[in-house]
Amino acid sequence: MKRIYALSIVFCLFASMAMAQTEKRLVKMKDGADWAEMKYRADGKLLTFTQTDWSSDTGEQEIYVFTFTYNTHQIVMKSVTDNNPSTTDTWTSTLKNGLVVKDVVNINGNPDNDIFEYDYDAQQQLVHIKHTNDHNTDVTTVDITWNNGDIATVKTFYNGNLMSEDRYEYDMANDNKEIRAYLSSLTGILSYEGLPPIGQIREGAYGTLCKHLYTAAYEKVYGGPDPVKEVKNTAFTFTRNAEGLVTHISQLLDGDPQPNEYDLEWEDVTTGIAVNTATSAQPTYYNIEGVRLAQPERGLNLVRNADGSVRKIIR
Repeated sequence: MKRIYALSIVFCLFASMAMAQTEKRLVKMKDGADWAEMKYRADGKLLTFTQTDWSSDTGEQEIYVFTFTYNTHQIVMKSVTDNNPSTTDTWTSTLKNGLVVKDVVNINGNPDNDIFEYDYDAQQQLVHIKHTNDHNTDVTTVDITWNNGDIATVKTFYNGNLMSEDRYEYDMANDNKEIRAYLSSLTGILSYEGLPPIGQIREGAYGTLCKHLYTAAYEKVYGGPDPVKEVKNTAFTFTRNAEGLVTHISQLLDGDPQPNEYDLEWEDVTTGIAVNTATSAQPTYYNIEGVRLAQPERGLNLVRNADGSVRKIIR
């Protein structure tokens, strides 16, 4: 594996000089006294998502901590409220060819489990969800249609009967993948009982992300005593800085007199190797991970000479 990785670094060095690449990572969202904070592993995967809310009922702070673990065929999310193990919720995702095909969700250690099964189209877009519970025979299904890389409509059926229909409008700005994972319409569709499987979504485990952030969601509810009408459930407006990063979100929910206002914080993260066409008159040295060195270290080193040639040395 190291040999393959070294060859990929050599390829980059042949093309140009290697240097650190800076990416942006979302680390906090704040709404007055409420906030959410994200911490990441060294490989960039989401480690914890901590959400702090002030309860209007008790006037006390409630803290929800979501922790993620990853392996080739499974991602597990655990959620604990106020550091109380008896409140642990567990969301276990089974992957096949990099995509989640089944989720098993257990709430508070209850004897029953909610089971979600997923289907994707040829573009790896999520198109169908089947939701069952291992303690009853009820079936909820969700059919999703896409248009130009964004979710267009979502129809939800309960035991074969149409219950609701949703559609979305989008902001056509070219936002980065990070914000599209956290604020995608897909994230809202997949969330269950207040649990957002954001670690899985960031890894692309539910297939293709929407290309854009949505600005409005509309819903029709069927089966009730009132005539069916479309309601605008939520509306978003986004403020971006000079770099194009979303730094503020205003969200107005149906029935609320005032919008919720969120401030976003980003951090610079140095990852990988980026291209720089500048050349150096002196040899430059890199370790197996592509990090530039002042001088060769023990082990395998990659050397770019002044004439642009690349060679390997072992010390």
